Amino acid sequence: MNKFLAATAILLITTTTAFAGSFTFPADEPAATVEIPDDWQPTETDYGIEGNSPDAGTYISFDIAGAEDMDQVMTDVFAFLEENGVTADPASQKESTDQLNGMSFQTIDWKGTDKDGPVAIGVGIIGLSDEKIAIVTYWASTETEAENLPEVGKILATLQPAE
Repeated sequence: MNKFLAATAILLITTTTAFAGSFTFPADEPAATVEIPDDWQPTETDYGIEGNSPDAGTYISFDIAGAEDMDQVMTDVFAFLEENGVTADPASQKESTDQLNGMSFQTIDWKGTDKDGPVAIGVGIIGLSDEKIAIVTYWASTETEAENLPEVGKILATLQPAE
């Protein structure tokens, strides 16, 4: 996730990506907006939005939770990773705290594996407001992670609380 956070420092180095526009999510109770490129095929989820890099090497999702459903959303995040064969190495766990677009950003990251080999895994918690957080799930093949990090940084740079 340190690479994940470093991607935020690469913000908008180039503007070659065509963004799909802002997604406000979740649909039933908008709490945040984010821009994900069309070629990442963004789709709505139960709690937010997700996308995959064109090379299928990097996955990112944004889920919204409040005090009443935070435990369920976190459970769903880890169940999703498990269902997709993503296994974290507990010994590699690292935690950090930073700022993203003026919001507190706590991260936990791991090295791990999936069906295709070594991966980087990250879960971030971003304080959108006193009532809502965004949970960012990041999973990337170590083979393609470096080439997708600039795009991840651009995506993260667009995350804002909904107005």
